[in-house]
Amino acid sequence: MIAGITGKVQSKGTDWINILTSGGVSYLVSTTAQTSTQHQVGGVANLLTHLVVREDQLSLYGFSNQDELRFFQKLISISGVGPRMALSILNAGPVQQLQKAIAGGDLAILTTISGVGKKTAERILVELKNQIDVSLDGDSSSDSEDLLAALTQLGYNAYEVRRIAMEIPADLSTEDRIKYALQLLSK
Repeated sequence: MIAGITGKVQSKGTDWINILTSGGVSYLVSTTAQTSTQHQVGGVANLLTHLVVREDQLSLYGFSNQDELRFFQKLISISGVGPRMALSILNAGPVQQLQKAIAGGDLAILTTISGVGKKTAERILVELKNQIDVSLDGDSSSDSEDLLAALTQLGYNAYEVRRIAMEIPADLSTEDRIKYALQLLSK
């Protein structure tokens, strides 16, 4: 198994990086959008990887840190969740926030992800809820659900909304949380 890869970034897209190793071998690594944006063409990338072996294909998936890799591996262990869907889920927000949503039973966050239907989201909640150990203090899932729905309807990216949601004080009303989020998103 290929556990990691280090090399020069030859090219990249929104969900992949082409890495040339010092041995002269170039690897196409599927990544999250956030991981891809962290690396520049010509720079050095050091990624943890997961190799998926299919009958007709070998696919390499790369991650910036151990938390992303472990969460990806938990996701693909669920029936009906393949590597591509797992990457889509990881693209929805920071791992800690996704785990918090799953531990809290927040179905709405998962169903907003392209390709994840209600049945798949329920299966993910059922199978991962007891495997995830996160603190559930802070904002309630209904507050974060309202914030996400309001801001995505205004055209904001769901990932960005989830990222800044952690910076918003939990003691504000939903309306004030939306105003605060709009201020953070406009920076």
